[in-house]
Amino acid sequence: MKKFDLPLWADTFFIFCISFLFFFCIFRFYIEALWGALAASCAAAGALTFLLHIITKRRHKKRCDARQDKLEIQKLSFHLAMDAPENNAARIAGALAAESGKDAAVENGRIALEGKQYFPIFRLEPTTADELAAIVRSGGGEKAVLSSSFTKDAQALAAAFDIRLINAEEIYALLKEQDMLPEHYIMGNEMKRSLKNGIKLRLARKSWKGYLLAGVSLLLFSLISIFPVYYIVAGGLMLAAAILVRFFGKA
Repeated sequence: MKKFDLPLWADTFFIFCISFLFFFCIFRFYIEALWGALAASCAAAGALTFLLHIITKRRHKKRCDARQDKLEIQKLSFHLAMDAPENNAARIAGALAAESGKDAAVENGRIALEGKQYFPIFRLEPTTADELAAIVRSGGGEKAVLSSSFTKDAQALAAAFDIRLINAEEIYALLKEQDMLPEHYIMGNEMKRSLKNGIKLRLARKSWKGYLLAGVSLLLFSLISIFPVYYIVAGGLMLAAAILVRFFGKA
């Protein structure tokens, strides 16, 4: 069953409301009967909303897929940091072997494949230069380090010693391509997106600028509207929301 795309339909409903308000201000001026103006406004707003829905649906899907991948990467990073090192090494070795078609060996927490050594380092914090220094001192041939993220000093050290750094995005792409992502993430349910979390995001203090922009835009549009009262009321509500979120929203 296809999942209901709440953000897409919420945007569609918002577009319909704004379009209806725009057309109603115009048709109410030219059509004396209230029901006639309402019917004409609904028809025009519906047609415009349908057209914009078709145009934006694919772009919205791309944005949603990108956000979903970002969430999956976060869950994978946390899972790898909390899982046993031997489990991580075995999973990544299997994915590398499937990708290259060669056998990968795991020994002392490192992965050997085609003369190259892979060092999985998964923690809740970014991998530091001190941790990379130990790998540099270990000697050997070509090296690669897998970690969720790296500090700037670690990146500079890796560049100086020609060590490849593989971050969470690349690890996720590798495991996803080889169908070797964890079936159940550690604490995965707690990291899922939900309506409650979405509402919290809309009420976060950092979102006040969006309400401010919407309110100011509506008030400016009231200057050229035939019936400005609708835009003044809506713009005033948006400005009030911006003030409330700015001073009382959660950081």
